[in-house]
Amino acid sequence: MSKPHTADVRRTARQPLRGGLFILLLLAMAAGHSCGGKSVLEDAVKEYEAGRYRETIFIIRHHFRRGGERHPDLLFVAGQAYLRLGSEAEAEDAFAECFSKDSTKADAISDYFKQEAKKNIESGLSLKGKRFMRQAILYDRELDADFGFYNARAGDLMIEQKDYANAVRFYESFLDTYPDSSGAAEVMMSLGNAYEEMGETEKAIELYRRFYDRYPQSRLKTTVMWKLENLLYRMAEESYGEGELEEAENLLLNLASSASPPLVRERANFLLGEISEQKGDIGAALRYYREVVNLNLGSSGRLLERAKERIEVLEFAKKQQ
Repeated sequence: MSKPHTADVRRTARQPLRGGLFILLLLAMAAGHSCGGKSVLEDAVKEYEAGRYRETIFIIRHHFRRGGERHPDLLFVAGQAYLRLGSEAEAEDAFAECFSKDSTKADAISDYFKQEAKKNIESGLSLKGKRFMRQAILYDRELDADFGFYNARAGDLMIEQKDYANAVRFYESFLDTYPDSSGAAEVMMSLGNAYEEMGETEKAIELYRRFYDRYPQSRLKTTVMWKLENLLYRMAEESYGEGELEEAENLLLNLASSASPPLVRERANFLLGEISEQKGDIGAALRYYREVVNLNLGSSGRLLERAKERIEVLEFAKKQQ
């Protein structure tokens, strides 16, 4: 049985009814699924509610084998019963067929997997909960699935799937609701990573700057500072490449003197030297290139040699004047 494609699930128009087993709805529709004067759906629901999941499956499969209609309501109950029996593959097939026959069931399927995900995570079955979380998100047409305290885990799952937009949604929801939780600082850094992956550099920079105000005692401060300074340097490089020298210079000045990673200071000073050359300020250019030499990081011999070459060229030019 083929699984629904994510885009197919999310394209369908949203219906107002959501949640749980929908017992009242199913029983109301049961008259349309009769066999020998009895409602197949009513019998299946009764067995399911009594915790007799094998009997539930037997009733539904027997109905199907006799040529009965594979109605989405029956398939929905079958999916639930299969999950209760630990038959995840069969459950996924039943829910997928349910959706293929009635796409408005997507919300109900998503809600059911969401509750199962949370329940399993709370029981310590994190891998199983993660699988159910993936299914819940798959059927989430309106991109509004909410796992409460486990939204951070949903964000991590989306990062694994390279779905950065959804990762941002889950991380932001977690931080809005649980800003002071023990893992909030890690989530905020993960949110910054998601922004970076999306190419939202300015949002990532703003977030990393806010990190210090919100979590001043976090052990992640050094890592966040490193990420922030590297992003600022990257923005300066982009501005320089686009000919926006003043903007690049403004971004680089602080980095050149106080960036935590020495390599960032070296690169910032070298780029300031190039900018100063383009602006005709030879004295400033020499000052920045000499700072690169003074840093003498060793691990970045290419920039060091280039800085020495520029110093030699510029000093020779000054003597010729």
